[in-house]
Amino acid sequence: MKQLRKTEWRRGYPIKKNLALCAWGLMALAGFAGILSHPENIPSLAASVLALAGAVLTLPPLLRYYRTTYHSLPALNRRLTKEEQEELIFQKNL
Repeated sequence: MKQLRKTEWRRGYPIKKNLALCAWGLMALAGFAGILSHPENIPSLAASVLALAGAVLTLPPLLRYYRTTYHSLPALNRRLTKEEQEELIFQKNL
């Protein structure tokens, strides 16, 4: 199990997950702030609406990526639970 976590950290998956979530939050915040500031020109209103639409459309894939247990085992993520994956790796190491 420790080997699997080390592999995840070496490849930077926990950091990538948090960076993606922060980028999404900034995009959503920019969209809401732009709309709530009552822009008077059309291009800034369009940019705000576009940022908000992008945030809404990218939320499901982002949540799916964020909830993935181990990115280094892509074939097993949809078939096995986290505990089953850890048990499989533990048995393989013995």
